[in-house]
Amino acid sequence: MALVLSLGITVVLAVSAVTVISSATSNTREASTHVARNAVEELALAGINDAAALLSLPSKNALNPSIFCLTLQTPPCSQTVSLGGGTVTFSGYLTGTTWTITSTATLPNKNGMNTGNLTKTMTAQIPVIATLTQPLNNPAWNYVYSTHPVTPGVCDMTIQQSVVVASPLIVNGNLCLQNTATIVSGPLDVRGSLTLSQAQNTVGTALTKISDAHIAGGCKYANNAFHLPCQGGLADNVWANVLDSTPSPITPPVVYWDSWYLNASPGPYYPCTTTSGTPPTFDNVVALPTAADAAKLAYRNDSAGTFNLTPASSYTCQTAGGELSWNAATKTLTVGGTIFIDGSVYVNNGAINTYNGQATLYASGSVLLKNSTLCAQLNVAKTACDTVNWNPNSRLLCIVSNGNGSLAPDAQVSSGDSVQLTSAYFQGAVFATNDVEIQTTSTIDGPIVGSNVKLGQSVNTSFPTISTVPAGMPSNPTVYAQPLAPTNYSG
Repeated sequence: MALVLSLGITVVLAVSAVTVISSATSNTREASTHVARNAVEELALAGINDAAALLSLPSKNALNPSIFCLTLQTPPCSQTVSLGGGTVTFSGYLTGTTWTITSTATLPNKNGMNTGNLTKTMTAQIPVIATLTQPLNNPAWNYVYSTHPVTPGVCDMTIQQSVVVASPLIVNGNLCLQNTATIVSGPLDVRGSLTLSQAQNTVGTALTKISDAHIAGGCKYANNAFHLPCQGGLADNVWANVLDSTPSPITPPVVYWDSWYLNASPGPYYPCTTTSGTPPTFDNVVALPTAADAAKLAYRNDSAGTFNLTPASSYTCQTAGGELSWNAATKTLTVGGTIFIDGSVYVNNGAINTYNGQATLYASGSVLLKNSTLCAQLNVAKTACDTVNWNPNSRLLCIVSNGNGSLAPDAQVSSGDSVQLTSAYFQGAVFATNDVEIQTTSTIDGPIVGSNVKLGQSVNTSFPTISTVPAGMPSNPTVYAQPLAPTNYSG
């Protein structure tokens, strides 16, 4: 009887042990599965964060619909990475200025039953804000700046006729004043020498001195002796509150031609998404959107012809990152972002035109303004530009030209010129790889940078201080668009 009782107890204990072990094993499996489910969810979230990180890279344009594609892939494209013992695949598609990101994570389910992998799919949205303006990066954009270096015995920049320079001026080379040209405002920085041909040529006056003059290469006034350093006053006809031989270290702006050819919007690789009329041809032939950058840049060859910015008919070109539109009835140009035309442009409608917005307009070729006015701010009578009340920090068009006037279509301007004004008035900023020629009663109100800035005939230059500039302004960082934090998660 004791044996039977002992055997029964043993059986009961054995059953209890099996039950406990089975229960423990089941709990362990459930715990393992729960941990794995949390891990795969975290992995899917990491995929969305990886996509956001890629959009945020300074070298990437977050408004590029092919940003997740490898070379020559067709969007929508995905990327797969190994992470946390599993894999995650993320992809996205761009609608307007919002990315919809999908992330699918796969993780082995190591619960001891070989039940396969756990997967988790999540989606989120990432809004993108196009970068349209930036703080001024290079103080050169508050000057008229002649970049040609010193040529011994030669005038690298000549100001003549009845030109009155009322804006800050930097001359990398030798500066010569002829006829009745005068400089009435500072600062004046000359890294070569200053030559004043006659008594009518002055830098300031005894009664109204300019703020400061920094002339490295000495002064020569009429028949007086050459002075190194400049002596100022009657000896050189230079009158400044501060006169020394140490020009400021301000460097010329740097142009990122390749970056903006690839990323300007509108431009060759970011065509109009909203269009009407006949907007410009940004380039006549381009590579595939997902081609390598080198293949795309092979088409930056000034081949788009010559485009009339202000034709008789209206046109509209809008993208997620910018705009170039023309209202022929109101004679108004609307601009935004960075625009790139792989050719030449001109304004020659004989009218008083205005523009709205802030933008940088790149032209691989030349730029001509003739018999026309293009203002940011009109006077009350709407007959001319109003520089006194113009705020360039909210309304500024910067023209950047790489032409030289030697071959068609660049030949709309004189040989050696990138930008030319003839009987024209422009209110804005100008950068020229070669010369800027302002002739025949023309005026530019705004900063000018060129190899040689030819302020010919009757010109009066002045403009307000600039602190905020449009994206794409030479020397400013190439920032295209800013993605925000992911939102609207689901899954």
